[in-house]
Amino acid sequence: MNNANYNRISAFEVRREAHRAFRKDIKGNVALNIVPILLRFLAVYFGMKIYTTWMANINVNLADPEQASRRLSEISMSMANDPGSASQYMLNLTPQSNVAVYAFFFFFMMVCAGVSYALIDKLRNPDYQINAIKDSLQAFSGRYFFPLLFITALLGLFLEAGFMLYVLPGIWFLVIFSQSFLVFKDDQADQGKWSLRMAFSSFSRSTIVMRGYKWTYFSIIFEFFFWEILNAMTHELLSVWLQPYEQLVMAVFYKKIVENNQQTQK
Repeated sequence: MNNANYNRISAFEVRREAHRAFRKDIKGNVALNIVPILLRFLAVYFGMKIYTTWMANINVNLADPEQASRRLSEISMSMANDPGSASQYMLNLTPQSNVAVYAFFFFFMMVCAGVSYALIDKLRNPDYQINAIKDSLQAFSGRYFFPLLFITALLGLFLEAGFMLYVLPGIWFLVIFSQSFLVFKDDQADQGKWSLRMAFSSFSRSTIVMRGYKWTYFSIIFEFFFWEILNAMTHELLSVWLQPYEQLVMAVFYKKIVENNQQTQK
């Protein structure tokens, strides 16, 4: 098939359909995302506690803007004169804190996967009845837990390696492997069972379904980037709208590229 067929999906088209789906059931979409929304608020709360502790450790008094500005200037000059001194001003987490951060990240990813699965089912079958809490936590069931644990860990390694090399490889891995969770859902549904081999192959399958749609995906993520900056300024208050919207956009995007791939194979 001609690759021109891959260009029929635009970011605008995806966003428009997601907006329609969100407005159609605002209450239901917010309810489905209530767990990740609460997790976002928790992340801000504990993130601020870590930040204030870090500032206190390097003698920056956030309650005194003048002292904080003067102290930060001193630190900047110290690092400029002696780059080796930067290590003493870096944020260092305890092993327990590192474990807590990774566990939180994993839990958040799993919940978002469960929400995505429910949205895909709803988009494909309008009669599907969503149970907000049960569906958002479905990734922790025996059907999904262990393979998604493997996928999350492997994806984290790919991204960490990519961003450690240079920023661009990390972004590339993020784009081509972005559909791994959803690809696994469809493969598992088709075969009725899961295996670690299937979980591993979800990465290669993701690269296949993303052929021809990378720019569309990048455009969507670029928009999210600016929304997240604005959200940070509101201390995550915008998450009540933004989290359901982002999840819907990603679900609509996956649904459309799978349908488009199926049409081009006929």
